[in-house]
Amino acid sequence: MKQTPKRLVIGAFTLCLLYIFSCHSNPNLEVKSDIVWIKNDYASLFSLGCSESDSFLILYSGGKAKTILGQFFWGTSPQISGYTKILTHKRIVSISAIHTAMIAELGKMHELAGIESKAYISHPLIYNEAILHPLIEVAPNGSILPETVFLCKPDLFIGYFINGSDVALIDRIGKDKFPVLWCQNHLEPHPLGRAEWIRALSWILGKPIQGEQLFKHVKLDYERIREKARHVKFRPKVASNLPYNGHWFVPQQDAYQKQIVYDAGADLLVAPSRGTGTNTLGIEQAIRLFSNADIWINTDLCSSRDCLLAMDKRISSIKAFNNNRLYHYNKKLNPNGSNPYWDLGCIYPNLILQDLFMIFQDTSFDVEKSHYYLPCSK
Repeated sequence: MKQTPKRLVIGAFTLCLLYIFSCHSNPNLEVKSDIVWIKNDYASLFSLGCSESDSFLILYSGGKAKTILGQFFWGTSPQISGYTKILTHKRIVSISAIHTAMIAELGKMHELAGIESKAYISHPLIYNEAILHPLIEVAPNGSILPETVFLCKPDLFIGYFINGSDVALIDRIGKDKFPVLWCQNHLEPHPLGRAEWIRALSWILGKPIQGEQLFKHVKLDYERIREKARHVKFRPKVASNLPYNGHWFVPQQDAYQKQIVYDAGADLLVAPSRGTGTNTLGIEQAIRLFSNADIWINTDLCSSRDCLLAMDKRISSIKAFNNNRLYHYNKKLNPNGSNPYWDLGCIYPNLILQDLFMIFQDTSFDVEKSHYYLPCSK
């Protein structure tokens, strides 16, 4: 197998030197003593570092019991104790539309061999027959099919997990064959923490400077809008999501949705439990929580009041419904049902923040200026 190109190592090390003022050694990790670790701006579930000869990536699980999911390196050293070497990335299997979009943003879409499902792909650089057609679907119905992963002959597997059922399976079939990277960016509590993962992927794919520049642009624009929102005089209460079969998935206390709504100048009504995901509330409990909401966002595929009312007639008691302050995120929905709100919106949360600030604080909603959001029709 080919060694990682020397220019990748030199580029990564040069980047470390540029950031040396913000780097630190992590005393909790028993690793090579000459590694310089780069301090992330917002992300907490990965660490990047470098030595004179190699670059390093450590991946972590989320939650209170934060544990190491994997330790990787690439460069000139043949082996490093405790680390798996990434030799090449010419054939990548990615089971997250978000990671796949990040790969495309870095100009590496031609290195994709397998994806979760073609139905989830919305990135304009992949959403065409020439690139999308030859890709192998490794989890078209949700569960990973190990035989299709083998068909891809991957050099690198990039994925995420919710309940861990696929972890042991993929780790087992990938052992001694290809590195398996579990990237839990969906558990980051801040939108910029989720977006910052493009830095990790850019290092792996030999595009560190491009990844750093992209994230810097996003961060500065996000922080500019957030600063405007800090001076608002009124912070509306916001409901989110939809009921399904008598239940409502409501963001938890530490979810990134709560943070981005707050940064846009409003307060998201959330479930009482701590965590970065969602809680399932009974519809009666959810309606009580949302009854005084001034605005209702993220109504999924429902783009009209009639559609919302068809879900459950009891939602007519919610203040935002009666005031017709209802917004969906389907402005750029593709014919196959894929929605760039989810993947490109993760990479560019500044654009979502801009939409939300307009919804929460402007007296009128300018459809021409919005990126993803539109008002629900009457």
